[in-house]
Amino acid sequence: MASSNIETVDHNWLLFEWPPAYRFPDLLDIPREGEAVLSYQCVPRHYAALLDWAYVARNPAERDHTRGLMLMYKHPRVLPNAPRNVIYPVGICVQGFIERCDLKALGSWNKNKEPHAAIQHLVLTGGRDCGHVFRQYKSAINEVLKYIYRALESPPPTSLKQDDSDQLYLTRRVFTKVNSRNRKQPSALEPGDDPMDMCLAVQDNWRILEKLNIGTYMPDDVDTLDSCVAPCSAMVVGEGDFVDVCVGFDIVSRRDRRGGTSIKVHLNIEHVLVLVSGDDTASEVSVEEEEAMVQAPGLRF
Repeated sequence: MASSNIETVDHNWLLFEWPPAYRFPDLLDIPREGEAVLSYQCVPRHYAALLDWAYVARNPAERDHTRGLMLMYKHPRVLPNAPRNVIYPVGICVQGFIERCDLKALGSWNKNKEPHAAIQHLVLTGGRDCGHVFRQYKSAINEVLKYIYRALESPPPTSLKQDDSDQLYLTRRVFTKVNSRNRKQPSALEPGDDPMDMCLAVQDNWRILEKLNIGTYMPDDVDTLDSCVAPCSAMVVGEGDFVDVCVGFDIVSRRDRRGGTSIKVHLNIEHVLVLVSGDDTASEVSVEEEEAMVQAPGLRF
């Protein structure tokens, strides 16, 4: 999946606004100095520029009519040497600290809940001292959300208009509806994902066909950057981790009681990459606090 990054007002990549310990430009799709910036790589900050960057259209591969719309990059050849007939959904890279999450394979699902309602979720923040950085990510995401609602001539929800929180709430559907096209596709679950075999009861109608891609950065174990990212279990991802998340846009359209169409856009988790573990981020904070105490005037030990 192609993914985009966010700039500051001064046209610097926003990821460089994080403290040095949390900057990982080589792991992300950021042009190096002197390289041209391709159209898909940078998220426009204004509505007029968004019009020339992405558009909403029908996804010909989607069988679920309630989720048949997709936000796509406007220029078909967004990647070098890409085929002209390939469409690319928009994905935006966001960095932040995990406040809470549930990314296990079955997510929120249990036998008392319908499979279609099962989700994985992730709440991102700027941490204690970097709210000013994270709010810029959130502002850019909100502008894209407003653009989608406007493109579909649907009023944005009040929660989007009045959103002044320092959090991003991201979700991902766990199950896929079984149909004639995917019926022969096996479950993507691995040993240990469903120890109670709960999915057997619903596998004829609902199946987990694709698991969330989760990885971790391992700088001490390898020598080359290409090998620094290793897949990991959702069980090792938790509160306090500093992560890179690719955010997609899940557009849901349904008929309302008055015969019209209601639109709701969910922020979808496309992948999660742990850049700094929660234990290490706590250590960084402790060091910074200690240095601040040493440098502060008037403190005595």
